Amino acid sequence: MLIASMIVKVMPEKAEEIALFLERMPNVTNYGVHKENNIIVVIEAHDEEQLENLAKYILDSYEDVLGVFPTFVGSDEEETELT
Repeated sequence: MLIASMIVKVMPEKAEEIALFLERMPNVTNYGVHKENNIIVVIEAHDEEQLENLAKYILDSYEDVLGVFPTFVGSDEEETELT
């Protein structure tokens, strides 16, 4: 499982509407609007492809979404050593 913190940059006049949209998305936790046009979210995904697809979906859902910018990506799975 991958965990990613992202900033969703939006037009300020649509920030609250888009924040509500993000709250309804599965695997997305919304931490609110900051500095008028930055919505902070944490996304959980099974793999990098799903994470990328969720980011693209958010970007494509509203023309007022200006960008989706990851700030941290990590995994909750333990790495195994190859011997």
